[in-house]
Amino acid sequence: MAFDHIKNVKISAVCCAVPEDKLTIDDFYQRFDKERVDRFVSDTGIKQKFYSKNNKTITSDLCFAAAEEIIRKKNISRDEIDALILVTQSPDYNVPATAITLQYRLGLSQECIAYDINLGCSGYIYGLHTAASILQSGYLKKVILLAGEVTEPSVVFGIRENMPSVFGDLNDLLFGDCGSATLIEYDEGNEGIRFALQTMGEGFKAIGACYGTRYAYAGHPKFDLSLHMDGLAVVSFSITKVPKLFKSFFDKFQASIDDYDSVLLHQANKSMIDMIAKKIKAQDKLRLSLERYANTSSASVPNAMCDYYGDKDKDESVKVIMSGFGVGLSLGVADAYINPKDILPIIQTGITWDEGRSKVLEANDKSKK
Repeated sequence: MAFDHIKNVKISAVCCAVPEDKLTIDDFYQRFDKERVDRFVSDTGIKQKFYSKNNKTITSDLCFAAAEEIIRKKNISRDEIDALILVTQSPDYNVPATAITLQYRLGLSQECIAYDINLGCSGYIYGLHTAASILQSGYLKKVILLAGEVTEPSVVFGIRENMPSVFGDLNDLLFGDCGSATLIEYDEGNEGIRFALQTMGEGFKAIGACYGTRYAYAGHPKFDLSLHMDGLAVVSFSITKVPKLFKSFFDKFQASIDDYDSVLLHQANKSMIDMIAKKIKAQDKLRLSLERYANTSSASVPNAMCDYYGDKDKDESVKVIMSGFGVGLSLGVADAYINPKDILPIIQTGITWDEGRSKVLEANDKSKK
């Protein structure tokens, strides 16, 4: 595994945005047997989620809204932002990178670096590492890290997984939509952020979509847009490899769970999170948001952070340890000091970007001629 300690950087603002539409277990009581729904809730811990009805609001919209909230609340000059990094697996287009359109939408300087990172559940931790790395020299001063997902309806309603049958008809409650923005700054003398990162590519079949530019038409003109998941393999990976990574992190940096005020784990499902928390002895410091927001992939760590700290006015640094793990298979752990006054409440938005949609409509019109 890769360890890193990037000093002289700090997390100076975090915000999350979710769509306005909401789906709750009450909607499922009307469609499914109550006992099955209750068993689903007991296993996953999920009682509701926010989602983008008809895909009106997409990932870039949510990340845009979260970034705008930080810029406005923290009175940040747009010209001060030196880089914008977007972590997502639901970009606006295959080309160009969605970070580039967000640089334009946010009105950032043309001197701003902008690019995408294609990662899922571990994405926030890897995004923090990338942002902190490019600040390390001191030449760049401020980076906005965006991370989020809006799940396509074809994916939400079409998951196939090797898990108990209770999940079979309730998959559209598993994944919620969320976009996050995090401001990371160069700060001379700051303790910085410590990392342990690991990739297990041999498990690439455990979670993934079976479509893309390389294999979509390889003898299969009709291809499956759903997300395929070997649930048992994912659970085994999560409850064994993640605690081992925490142990390696603690050993490397001579730390312990007692050093932290909060533990922020990727919000996959409650049963799995509880097992991980028990193994690392973090039950009383675990912060959960999936009951209200479901699994929001790369946004789940900042979502849990904003859900817990967003309404707190405490002006004193707290030490948090974070972990993202899943699709790849990929996992990471990071710790940092954050002031709760810099963690903003989760906002709801129905924003959409007509200029971005018109590009698709114009292209479609041209293709028909």
